[in-house]
Amino acid sequence: MKEAQQDYRAVFISDTHLGFKGAQADHLAHFLESHHSDQLYLVGDIVDGWRMHRKVYWPRMHTLVIQNLLAKSNNGTKVHYVAGNHDEMFRGWADFGFSLGNIALYNETEYYGIDGKRYLVIHGDLFDDLMRSKRGRRLMSLGTRMYDVLLSLDSNVNQVLSLFNIPRQSIAGFAKRRTKAAVGYMLKYEGLLSEHARANQYDGVICGHIHTPEIKDIGETRYMNCGDWVENCSALVEHHDGTWELLKWRTGG
Repeated sequence: MKEAQQDYRAVFISDTHLGFKGAQADHLAHFLESHHSDQLYLVGDIVDGWRMHRKVYWPRMHTLVIQNLLAKSNNGTKVHYVAGNHDEMFRGWADFGFSLGNIALYNETEYYGIDGKRYLVIHGDLFDDLMRSKRGRRLMSLGTRMYDVLLSLDSNVNQVLSLFNIPRQSIAGFAKRRTKAAVGYMLKYEGLLSEHARANQYDGVICGHIHTPEIKDIGETRYMNCGDWVENCSALVEHHDGTWELLKWRTGG
């Protein structure tokens, strides 16, 4: 029997990193098949052009995710694609108003909640200090490679843990939560984005980039981060009653 779909007013996902070995495309494909929404926002780093520039990796499951997205855009869901830094090749296309079939391309856009509140929807890398200079981008590239190493360790450790029915652990996530510099980096990022949204008269901001799902108020601004589909398998949703929720998803729930 086909599983009943969960239904939402809007779903926001970011940082799926298709084309990267660490992408949890199997979980993402199942999520897309199991959840329907009137609107679907892809908030950057959906395709990982940075990693595919070094080495092409594209298994069947990554194609299935793209097929699911295209199917949704052709069957009544309004799909919006906001480009990020790993898929920055789409930013020039967005400048000229191009689209991917029925999927609209943006560098940033806005979303009105059921309560009429206005949210800036942006990937967020432009508020990351490391992205603002060539030296910073080189450091970011090095950090990406180090992150890949931690994720490889995650995979090996979790294979062993699964033999003993121990819940999955994330070394990369633990390091990010426990490192003082990383915590300070995330807090600065959240503050800059929230201040930018407030200064431009938005009620809140919806973003991705730092792979940390979050809903919180910073001053009078609602900050909401979709998370990612590498570590967290998370999505931000607005229910039809106007409430917001972060979903954590793995195959089977």
